[in-house]
Amino acid sequence: MALNPAEKQRAYRERQKEKERQASLAVRDIYKRPFFEILEHDSALLEQTLSIAGIEAPSFEDDSGPEGFVINNATAGADDIFLTNAKGSLGRAEVIIECLIDAAADLAYYVNRHKRSEIKERIAEIEASDLGEPEVKKAAFKEVTRLNKMLDQLSKQIRWTFPQWKATD
Repeated sequence: MALNPAEKQRAYRERQKEKERQASLAVRDIYKRPFFEILEHDSALLEQTLSIAGIEAPSFEDDSGPEGFVINNATAGADDIFLTNAKGSLGRAEVIIECLIDAAADLAYYVNRHKRSEIKERIAEIEASDLGEPEVKKAAFKEVTRLNKMLDQLSKQIRWTFPQWKATD
């Protein structure tokens, strides 16, 4: 007897769940030593880097996953975005990496927006000022050129490279 579309979809979902479960078991077989054991002996550089930014480094004292560390139930949907398949201290470290990258991108956006706004205001102030004397006009033109170069710089994207931290089969 042929399966109807709903039954086909249900069977497909079951196959996908089984495949994910098998992959999860395989990953557990690969990473036998908990991540927190490795980091506890080698976290000085991480702590130093974050302390320069005024951020307290996360402590990895046991193999706890990320679920217990979410502050004030952060944002709705955070479970779906970051915590899916994050198990143990290794999963927690992966979540921290993703969150730090997102936070850095957000902060870069706000800094960029602020700087662009301020530069545009300085250009507008120069254009609105009295530029009667040739020396004043020359200096103003030079300053506007410098500010426009800064705007050009801020309109570009940059790329940072990281070692790959996710491995899937």
